[in-house]
Amino acid sequence: MDGIIQMLPAPLRRFSTYIDFVGQAKAERIFQVVIVIASVIGFIVGYLLQQLWLTFAILGGGFVVANLIILPCWPYFRRDPIHWQPNPAEEKKATAPAPSKKEGKKHK
Repeated sequence: MDGIIQMLPAPLRRFSTYIDFVGQAKAERIFQVVIVIASVIGFIVGYLLQQLWLTFAILGGGFVVANLIILPCWPYFRRDPIHWQPNPAEEKKATAPAPSKKEGKKHK
């Protein structure tokens, strides 16, 4: 993804593309709700007016609206940043004492 961002013009590169996991769930839910609402409205209007093209036009409009809401990386998709746990192996190496050379075979 970083390679694609580097190919963009300089003014577009300053926009953040990060979305956290909670933001991804919000985006998916918003997309689903908008598409379902557009589908229901499109079906009802198309059925009442007996125009199939109108059904698809309303569904397409809902798709465009959903994409305008979801695709930009809005700040409300980045409210819960990821807090990584420290690596226990690295901590253990840093705090463990170095083994001494005298430790070896023990004689009886």
